Amino acid sequence: MDKYIVTMLGEKDHGKSTLIGNLLIATGSTTDERVKEAKVKGKRWEPAYILDSFSEEREQEMTIDTTRAELVYKGKMFELIDVPGHLELIKNMMSGASNGDFAVLMVSVKKGEGFKPQTKRHLFISQMFGIKALAVAINKMDIVDYDESVFEKTKKEIGDYLKSINFNKPVFFVPVSAYNNENLVSNSKNMKWYKGLPLFSLLMDFSKKYYRSKKSDDGVRALVQDVVETDGSNAMFCVLYNGTIKIGDSVRSEPDESRARVKKLHLKGKAVRSASAHSNIALVLDKELDVQRGSLIYGGSTRPYRKGSFEARIFVIKALKAGDAKSLFIRTNNNDIPLKSMKVVSTLSPVTGRTAKGSSIAVNESAVASIKLTVDYPMERYEQHNELGRFALYKGEEFVGVGIVE
Repeated sequence: MDKYIVTMLGEKDHGKSTLIGNLLIATGSTTDERVKEAKVKGKRWEPAYILDSFSEEREQEMTIDTTRAELVYKGKMFELIDVPGHLELIKNMMSGASNGDFAVLMVSVKKGEGFKPQTKRHLFISQMFGIKALAVAINKMDIVDYDESVFEKTKKEIGDYLKSINFNKPVFFVPVSAYNNENLVSNSKNMKWYKGLPLFSLLMDFSKKYYRSKKSDDGVRALVQDVVETDGSNAMFCVLYNGTIKIGDSVRSEPDESRARVKKLHLKGKAVRSASAHSNIALVLDKELDVQRGSLIYGGSTRPYRKGSFEARIFVIKALKAGDAKSLFIRTNNNDIPLKSMKVVSTLSPVTGRTAKGSSIAVNESAVASIKLTVDYPMERYEQHNELGRFALYKGEEFVGVGIVE
């Protein structure tokens, strides 16, 4: 069964958890027992309660951590990832399992809510990490009596912002009432003026058109997670991010470029002749290589970009200036590599979309920067191998930002 990752964006109280709860019910992805357990005596029923794992969350009526919910519908599985803030979003974007294929942005039209600065930053981060398509759910339309003009005004505001940050992916706007289950799975009778697809039908459509395909034509890329001695040989446990690997294949290791052939190959604990991309594998080679956790095994006609310097797009949660470079390091593929220098080429505000020149980067700002490492290291361009082209940025032990190799 194909699985699609959907990143849920938007502010607290704009209706993400309510939306997910009602989608779980409408698609039959939860049980009557779970719904019954989620009802809180003496309180108005909220579909969001289905997602709450702890009783204290219900008392506070807020989601306190990242929420993941799986929906299964018509032979497809959608994992909806709801993140409440910057750090949670960045952590999910950085993890290998959560390269979102597409995103849903929730924006409430209720007075005092609307399109907020943090929402804009979340959109920017998601674009930076390469979502394939975006559905904008303009929520709480019931509160404004399903007024089409309110929908159009909000749609224009969001559309203008997306243009300001050069957002170049497909975008679809849907007016919804998440609480009343309107325009989620079926079209609302209260919004007959809306002629598009309901939200979940859009996600089904996205899965056909914008799924992040698994590339297999750009060489083998396997990241070593552990090396264990077994039967007198070293077995390398790896995540195979790209390509197909077979018994007898010639492979090399980075960073030392040693070469060997695949002698044994295991997938899910069983001996196999070959394995394809996005698999957890165990390799035994015909000779020992000097590899450890974080080493890269590669093969095929292309090799990793061995780079001591590169240009990157970064987003920071702490202010940085050029003079900070020698106290910075990047963390990538389980390796920490100190910076030799960093030159800020330009900065961009994720809130206003304005660019500027300068040597410093403000809090919650993005920048294009030329980075030099103290050593050569095999990096990849993010658009080609996203798992191997991203990094976290640290100042001492403090996390300060995230970046992708351009």
